[in-house]
Amino acid sequence: MAMLMTPPTGTDERAALLTFLASQRDALIAAVQGLTDADAGKTSTASALSPLALLRHARRTERRWVLAGLDGQDLPGEWPPADWSKEFVLDADDTIAACVAAYRETARGTEEIVNALPSLDVPCRNAQATEFNARWILLHLIEETARHAGHADIIRESLDGTTAPALIDLLNAAEHGL
Repeated sequence: MAMLMTPPTGTDERAALLTFLASQRDALIAAVQGLTDADAGKTSTASALSPLALLRHARRTERRWVLAGLDGQDLPGEWPPADWSKEFVLDADDTIAACVAAYRETARGTEEIVNALPSLDVPCRNAQATEFNARWILLHLIEETARHAGHADIIRESLDGTTAPALIDLLNAAEHGL
């Protein structure tokens, strides 16, 4: 996994965009490191946002745009979302382990689909999104994921005082068995 990496200079556009997206995913995943499932589902602001709900939402957003939008797969209830009001409401099976594993699987699927494209100019195959192309989708996902990683950082710091640099260290330790 990329951990808040920037692409090396000379990297092509596709690799750079995928690296930036991976880095923002990792920042969002870092926000739930070291928390219990119950704590990861807590909110600390007036909104219904919790670190775990943000992670789940980012995964769903990526699935919608890449699988349904770009690749044209049928995702009933996800494209379009069946009920936007439930987007940030966690279910009993939304654990940290399950949500992180699902997000990493979605990331692998995104990378496979994007790397198989002949060009980032390829338009979405979904008839409702043909005005968007792969480049636009990747840029949108970077923007969306970064926004929510920032939200998750603030919420996490409000919950237990842990700041983003410490979260990065926790994620690195978890991924490398330290």
